[in-house]
Amino acid sequence: MTHTTTKTAHIVSHTHWDREWYLPYEKHHVRLVQLVDALLAKLDGDSAFRSFYLDGQTIILEDYLQVRPENKEKLEKYIRDGRILIGPWYILQDAFLTSGEANVRNMQIGHQDAEKYGEPSKIGYFPDTFGLVGQTPQLMLQSGITNAFFGRGVKPTGFNNTVSDAGYESSFSELIWEGPDGSKILGILFANWYSNGNEVPVEEGAAREFWDRKLADAEKYASTGELLFMNGCDHQPLQLDLPEAIRTAEKLYPEVKFVHSNFPDYLQALDQQLSSGQQLSSG
Repeated sequence: MTHTTTKTAHIVSHTHWDREWYLPYEKHHVRLVQLVDALLAKLDGDSAFRSFYLDGQTIILEDYLQVRPENKEKLEKYIRDGRILIGPWYILQDAFLTSGEANVRNMQIGHQDAEKYGEPSKIGYFPDTFGLVGQTPQLMLQSGITNAFFGRGVKPTGFNNTVSDAGYESSFSELIWEGPDGSKILGILFANWYSNGNEVPVEEGAAREFWDRKLADAEKYASTGELLFMNGCDHQPLQLDLPEAIRTAEKLYPEVKFVHSNFPDYLQALDQQLSSGQQLSSG
């Protein structure tokens, strides 16, 4: 039997890293070193684990190299190879707790810092920002970024990050975001949150239950067949068996293309869909 692939599941490995939150900075710092150690070992030994997004903030590299300065050359290699994606910010970005000046300089310093290691990712990353400012498209375009990935501001988010459909202002997870000055960028809403592809099961029974639910959740909002699954969460360790989990998914769902992806590849695939005639709503 032949199958026609109409959907692609883009699985993006990442972690979301508050440097200090429910634990003191020092304890989060120890966990960060463990995370990056595991990441470098995985990239060394498994080409099927393609890439990892380091939460959009370059200060993570600074924190890691305080403890592991001997790994700087290896980090730089994987950043240059596009297997570790860094920046564009220096620290986790907020919008209302910081001034406009701070937001701009955060972007500038993040780019300058990233260039010490390689190229900054051109990803407007706002996974857990508590609201967004209208001038975001203007700041993104002036930074050479044509997109913004964000989790809040469209759908109500309640206790323990429970996302509600009540009062949903857009029917899609992809939209055109226009700023007050007319600047327009592609907006990607984490409609099912930035952990919707976390801990993908390897065992077939658990994997079928997982993907039946996750594919339906993503398709509920996606305007194309390019479905985004975020493989990570707050201070989440690396999922070392993700390549095996992807192979299980491929076996169970031959009509879906499962890819260990990254944001640039996802955006390129989405752009091809849009170029072929898909239309997005403005927001």
